[in-house]
Amino acid sequence: MLLKTRTKLLLMLSVSLAALLLQGCGGKVPVADSGPVFFPPLPNPPRIQYLTHIENSKEFLGEKDKFSMFVYGSTEQEQIRRIQKPYGITTHGGKIYVCDLGGQNVLIIDPVNKSFEPIKGNYSLGKLMKPASLTIDDEGNMYVADTMRRDIVVYNPAGEYIASYGKELGIKPVDVKVDEKFVYVLDMPSNEIKVLDRKTGKYLKSIGKADGKTEGISLPTAMAMGPKGHLYVSNSGSARILKYDRDGHLLDAFGEMGDAFGMFARPKGIAVDDQERIYVVDGGHQNVQMFNADHRLLIFFGDPGLNPDLRKGLLNLPTDIAVTTDNLEHYKQYADPSFELEKLLFVVNQYGPYKIAVYGLGQLRNAGVAGSAN
Repeated sequence: MLLKTRTKLLLMLSVSLAALLLQGCGGKVPVADSGPVFFPPLPNPPRIQYLTHIENSKEFLGEKDKFSMFVYGSTEQEQIRRIQKPYGITTHGGKIYVCDLGGQNVLIIDPVNKSFEPIKGNYSLGKLMKPASLTIDDEGNMYVADTMRRDIVVYNPAGEYIASYGKELGIKPVDVKVDEKFVYVLDMPSNEIKVLDRKTGKYLKSIGKADGKTEGISLPTAMAMGPKGHLYVSNSGSARILKYDRDGHLLDAFGEMGDAFGMFARPKGIAVDDQERIYVVDGGHQNVQMFNADHRLLIFFGDPGLNPDLRKGLLNLPTDIAVTTDNLEHYKQYADPSFELEKLLFVVNQYGPYKIAVYGLGQLRNAGVAGSAN
């Protein structure tokens, strides 16, 4: 019943939403699978186009790179590297970093230099068990939140293990972020953010706990750091997005449980771009909603309930998102010639054929010529 109600709302409000800047409803996508998939669909002014997907090393690297694509065993049998059950994703320096729960690994994908490699230090003290998310500091070090190891595992830019933080705190980390001084660990059991010293891993303080007067974190699922250093926390317990400064002061909050625009069912991954636009992945509605800095809904995309017969461009139990401007030139080959790319959006799907769905945020220069891209 809720799905039917939400679908009707999409159809009724598509025209009014499309009239606003960067707005649009995620109404029905085209039935044909041969042309470009836009959100919102034409004749509304599209702002997001589904571009391509990443599933395994063979598809990603192509036949000409087959020697770098395969891992050779003792029998010289070729084994294709596959993304099994991804959960967290981030980008850095043009590379894509994927936490794969199924493979108990972190995959590092370089679309320009054509590589698809697991992290090197995933053994001995650096062995991962259930990597949920990761972040990268300004020196290129990787910090992985492992919910089964119950600590933060740190690797250097070459992917070699160098340290682990937080095990003595009894945490179950679901996300991690860093700045020039601190490591911020989102801990689900305690419903708070543990702040650690970046160099030593020493526990310093906790922030985000409800105190009776101030709203607090409730069954958190993910965390993002905005361009001004603010921390945004996605909460499945309250279906709310909470915004904190780095001292732990609650600055703002928005969202509620429901299936209307701006509401959430199971908010999961979250990202904030350089214009402070907020992208929230919803595992229940199976879409991504994008808000401006004032929490006004701009657009959403990927909802499979809109057209279950079309797979391309739709999401299947999505969990996380990464937003970047790196490698725009590389991904123009997948965009409609009339669609001008501004940012790339990488969305993780736990199921289905498109483990990483790649979208472009932008706009059409001339809507009349859209549809010529393959």
